[in-house]
Amino acid sequence: MAAVPSGWRVTGSDIASGHASFWLDSDQAGSRALTVTLSATCDVSRARQVPSDQPGTRRFERPLSLRPQFAGLRFYSFPGGCVTYQFNFAPGASPLLAIPVNGAVGLIPRARLVDYIKSTEGLALCGRGAACPG
Repeated sequence: MAAVPSGWRVTGSDIASGHASFWLDSDQAGSRALTVTLSATCDVSRARQVPSDQPGTRRFERPLSLRPQFAGLRFYSFPGGCVTYQFNFAPGASPLLAIPVNGAVGLIPRARLVDYIKSTEGLALCGRGAACPG
């Protein structure tokens, strides 16, 4: 999370082997208005590719509903993974409420994260190509 926009708050997460998710509530779009999931793969077969706003990724959009309730899927695929945004707004909430959260979640290369954790926390991340201490 880069920064949580005004009116939005992170309210939960689910981390398990093979995926990690967190969700956000909005004072206008409702409870669990956005769920973000990181996984190894995603099915973009029914989505349309659009220009990506995240470097090194391919972006796909799959609108599910506009009225009376905005719902849709956004996928960012990259070598070795996929991030899925699942929008599920309360009935009557404007789809435009999705705009502020577009910049809230940013993607960075794992190598950069590993270096950052090592330099700031003195910890080594393992997994995905790096051995875990035994």
